[in-house]
Amino acid sequence: MEELVLIDGNYWLFSSYYATAAMGNLMVNKDGIPTNAVFGFANRLENVIKKNPKGIMVAFDAKGKTFRSDLLEEYKGTRKETPEELKCQFEIVREFLDAHQIPYCELEGYEGDDIIGTLATQGSKQGYQVNIMTGDKDMMQLVDEHIHVYKRNTKTKTDDVITPKTFYEKYELQPDQMRDLLGLMGDSADNIPGIPGVGEKTALKLLHEYQTIENLKDHCSEIKGKMGEKIRENIELGIQSKQIATILKDIPLDVTLDDCHYVGYDFDKLKDFYQKYDMNSLLKKISMESKAPKQTELHYEVVTKMPSITQASCILGAIYDQNYHKSIVLGYALYNKEQAFYISFEDALNDQDFLNYLKDEKYSKYSYNIKAQILSARWNGIDIKGMNFDLQLASYILNPSLKDEMKSICDYYDYDSVQYEEEVFGKLAKKHIPEIDLLARHTVSKAKAIYDLKDEAIQRLKDEEQFDLYQNLELPVTYILADMEYVGAKIDIHVLKEMEMDFEQQIKQIEEDIYMLADKEFNISSPKQLGEVLFERLGLPNGKKTKTGYSTSQDILEKIEGLHPIIPLIQKYRMLTKLSSTYVKGLQEQVFADGKIHTIYNQALTQTGRLSSIEPNLQNIPVRQEEGKLIRKAFIPSHDYLVTFDYSQIELRILAHLAGVQSLIEAFNQDKDIHTHTAALVFKVKDEEVTANMRRQAKAVNFGIIYGMGEFKLSQQIGVSLKEAKEFIRRYFEEYPEIKVYMDQIVEDCKNTGYVSTVLNRKRYIPTINDKNFMVREQARRFAMNSPIQGSGADILKLAMMKVNQLMKDKHLKSEMILQVHDELIFDVYKDELDEMMKLIKSAMVEAFQMDVPLKVDGAYASNWYDLK
Repeated sequence: MEELVLIDGNYWLFSSYYATAAMGNLMVNKDGIPTNAVFGFANRLENVIKKNPKGIMVAFDAKGKTFRSDLLEEYKGTRKETPEELKCQFEIVREFLDAHQIPYCELEGYEGDDIIGTLATQGSKQGYQVNIMTGDKDMMQLVDEHIHVYKRNTKTKTDDVITPKTFYEKYELQPDQMRDLLGLMGDSADNIPGIPGVGEKTALKLLHEYQTIENLKDHCSEIKGKMGEKIRENIELGIQSKQIATILKDIPLDVTLDDCHYVGYDFDKLKDFYQKYDMNSLLKKISMESKAPKQTELHYEVVTKMPSITQASCILGAIYDQNYHKSIVLGYALYNKEQAFYISFEDALNDQDFLNYLKDEKYSKYSYNIKAQILSARWNGIDIKGMNFDLQLASYILNPSLKDEMKSICDYYDYDSVQYEEEVFGKLAKKHIPEIDLLARHTVSKAKAIYDLKDEAIQRLKDEEQFDLYQNLELPVTYILADMEYVGAKIDIHVLKEMEMDFEQQIKQIEEDIYMLADKEFNISSPKQLGEVLFERLGLPNGKKTKTGYSTSQDILEKIEGLHPIIPLIQKYRMLTKLSSTYVKGLQEQVFADGKIHTIYNQALTQTGRLSSIEPNLQNIPVRQEEGKLIRKAFIPSHDYLVTFDYSQIELRILAHLAGVQSLIEAFNQDKDIHTHTAALVFKVKDEEVTANMRRQAKAVNFGIIYGMGEFKLSQQIGVSLKEAKEFIRRYFEEYPEIKVYMDQIVEDCKNTGYVSTVLNRKRYIPTINDKNFMVREQARRFAMNSPIQGSGADILKLAMMKVNQLMKDKHLKSEMILQVHDELIFDVYKDELDEMMKLIKSAMVEAFQMDVPLKVDGAYASNWYDLK
């Protein structure tokens, strides 16, 4: 029997959204668009498609009132407002279904349930096995021998299959009697009242005796006591409730059963969809299934000794693990227009001629992620020099939203002779070193791709006027970062161990205090148990109960922190356990045998050109709480001092320059306190009359305006009414009219070109700037306003790194640049070079880029990172 699958689209989206949103994981794409509901929806659909149904159709509720609303004004009246982060995903899921060539339907005046009821009835009559995917119990009224309901079980996370047999086993009723059951007991999810006082147990008892509400009405005089009175008083409400709960089976539809036949997805459309919304695991899946790489003829040889190499070639090491500081290198591929070889790492180590070639700078070498190639080799005893083309960096500049994997990069150039890494190596527990033939072919094919794509990438960079950004900024910076990572940051492990013991004692004491206040022991780290203690046992307000329990998120705790002494303790407990596990213990695990931490800087990840740090993330060590700052005490010099220089208000200075804000430019040139200056203008007082609160509000707007902050966010941040915040922003733009003109113009230009750019022509593409969804457009507007500023800051810091590095080389200094944290550079400095380094770093950073306002840096030195204040 052929299968027809009918999907309750609203239920799938809502349940997929809350499955992750409840844990604070909204999942957004590179443009900040929420995608968690659609991702969950897509994964569920994949499981449906695996079973090869004949037909699939998705039903949605149409906007506006239905006939049920006319029957009962309060129908669905208790439902919460749909979160903004979910609203926009209803349009996105339709894009997904279009790419999958799956029909979806909604009909004004009716619900998705009625669409499903109508098609299920038609399908059953035509001999289909109809399977309905939902979480709503009212759908069970449709069940018959050919219609089954797959009802989501929120506890087991699987589907309970409802058939006539299983329905009877549960209720001792026929499926159609579900309407009567709901009519009697009501349905809180849809605000269907039912008969007051009648719960499921009583309703079942009545139906077992009277079968229907109508028959109950005819015999309600027989029922004695208070229950009889309630039934007689409210029987018409019960009949009305049954009518509301009844799913229609004959509504007028344009969609036919033939339209529901599943013909498979449109590969190109679905690929574009997954790329647009960063659903890389699903993209990888369809690529591996539907568009296997062309097995083009590839001539190569596995050798134990490399032949003589006399021309520019691609050199690519097969690095096994992501952390190239720790990874083994399996071997090397070499490719040029005349040669294609693969050599194992062991054989490479024993091939002196090849080793000499690798470290000879006069031979040009091309690769992918040069930094990883250089460092993985260096850690394993091989020196590589002369790498002067990096396909990763070139492609990142052309399109910073590209996934950092060779296969994805090659797809960008419509070059499809490369496989995904997991196709060759497997993933997670199944990851393994493949057979030599497969490994060699895969590594050589990637080397060939780099060699073949080099000229095209360079030409595209030139066409986009970005070759200078690549050649004279990103490429030199990658060598600097390689040295920084290899040098590493020295750690005093004893400081971390002492902190670990201290934190454990504090955490234990806080636990005891919390148990005392709660008058019971429970798992404080369990949101479910904590929610029950706070909102049931202690009776605190603002408890929002979901299917998984009460929310105990930070914003909820902040609303009630002054109402009970247990709340500050819980907040401190969370803070200390996070610091202890992630940083105090986590950093100890990352210390190498040399007593240092060697982080990895991602140079091709962010949309704005800023560097990010992983394994461990040294840019994210908390500094807002004193306990977090203390972690920095463990970072000490290998030589004599740590030196830091940090750009002061660089993004505001860039804004003043880009927007030509005369008042700000003059204030910066006079070295005024810019927040005091802004407050004086907005509040129309003299600088000396500005209060601390005025300055605080001005600071919030100065920084907030860079990120496109609106009046609502500002009102929350500075604690004023929406009207006051709106007036504050109006006065701000009145004093700095150039900012408003600049922001409006940058958004308008982005709408026309699809991108914004920095002072060095780094481009960020923002295709969603013209999206039909308001929320998505607003997010894009904020990106358009902020990216040129933040990206220009990243460009300037990289220029400063290059300038400092070159001056240190020119002066033959032995001190070392070891860390970059946002707008800050940190150095490990010898005592006898301290004075010279302080002057050199300051001058280099101040002179890195010329603007209408001066760049300003603050510098300091100390014996650990914590004391660098």
